[in-house]
Amino acid sequence: MGDFNTEKRYRECVRKLYTIAPSFQRVGAAGYHPGLETMEAFAGFLKDPHKSLKTIHIAGTNGKGSVAHMLAAALAFACPGRTVGLYTSPHLLDFRERIRVISTEYDAGGVCCREIGKEEVVDFLTRASGFIENHGPSFFEITTAMALDYFSRIKLDVAVIETGLGGRLDSTNIITPELSIITSIGFDHKDILGDTIGKIAAEKAGIIKPGVPVVVGELPDEAMSAITARTVETGSRLYRSVDVCSENTDPAEAAAEADLRSFTQIRNIRTVFKAIEVLGEGPVRKGSQLYRGIVGAAHVTGLRGRWERLGDNPAVVCDIGHNVEAMTVSVCQMKKEFAGRRLFIVFGMAADKDVEAVLGLLPRDAEYVFTQASGSRAMPCLRLQELARQAGLVRSVAVPAVGAAVQLAVSEAGGNDAVFIGGSSYVVAEALEYWDKNQYNNNVKK
Repeated sequence: MGDFNTEKRYRECVRKLYTIAPSFQRVGAAGYHPGLETMEAFAGFLKDPHKSLKTIHIAGTNGKGSVAHMLAAALAFACPGRTVGLYTSPHLLDFRERIRVISTEYDAGGVCCREIGKEEVVDFLTRASGFIENHGPSFFEITTAMALDYFSRIKLDVAVIETGLGGRLDSTNIITPELSIITSIGFDHKDILGDTIGKIAAEKAGIIKPGVPVVVGELPDEAMSAITARTVETGSRLYRSVDVCSENTDPAEAAAEADLRSFTQIRNIRTVFKAIEVLGEGPVRKGSQLYRGIVGAAHVTGLRGRWERLGDNPAVVCDIGHNVEAMTVSVCQMKKEFAGRRLFIVFGMAADKDVEAVLGLLPRDAEYVFTQASGSRAMPCLRLQELARQAGLVRSVAVPAVGAAVQLAVSEAGGNDAVFIGGSSYVVAEALEYWDKNQYNNNVKK
């Protein structure tokens, strides 16, 4: 009975949370609250849990989620008994994916990962209900406060914190970390962060704190200029991922073994290597505990949707990349991995993205099933299909429900064909929910 009541209260609390504080994930800019005033007040209400935490802060246009998961797993693997918090967004299947703890303490057989308990979610939202009603924090401010409060209460050793959007005005930016990381800079959220690489980089560089070292991934010159200027201003030492220690394993070799298979993982792994080195944990040698954590991160933490292989017959892959930089990599990977195969693409996008630019990257000879995720941000699939035809993608149908779109593509594909699902993390989330619920296996076609 207790478990049933907890489940019921958890579902009611999360439903209410989405009602009173719609997320950016669902409604776009209307769910974004720039500035730190409310977040600082919320933290004060909770007795400033972030001030007792040792943290690592990660921003970037692409790759920050993968880097966060790999770094957290590596740090947990490297030291028996160490507990590592991991705060990321958005979630794909369950709200609690946002807040995780990786440790050796819960499983004598090795490192494991657990999400925040449903009881803890209910407890936090109950304790914070008065502040939420009186101050109207955003969905992301609430989840950030929940993560910091939970991590502080369980007294973990270090927390890896991913920004939600940007950096300077992001809710997570109340922390003062041991290390800041900026994974990449590209065009995304131009209406909020700025319409040039320099402006976007300056916003993300806002996570750099006085005297705190920063590791950067492979960045355009304009971005490097903005970030270098910030490090001069703050007196922070700047480290570039391309300058990894010569004792480290080749990042390409690690990427080939990793359970995160996207082409971008070589760059992400290089960034993780450098971060580990700066933190004094490295170097990362093949076969070491650090190495095991990096290459097995997705298995350990449950990270999904990064060039995730769902089926082999036909090949079915999903990836959450949704901007020009990420889709450029995905298209390159499609062309290499699916060369010679008939390709079906299940595709949907948020209406506030650079839709025309992304459509211009997609393969002309693929067969498309355009779809739309639930929520007001999604571009209607018929409109997306119209824009696709203008971009030369003429072999297509429109299917509003994501699950039905996936089912159609897989049923039309032959055993030697390939299916790619992407364009939006929300489309991937609904596709994964459909896939898991219908118990597809690795041999879709017999």
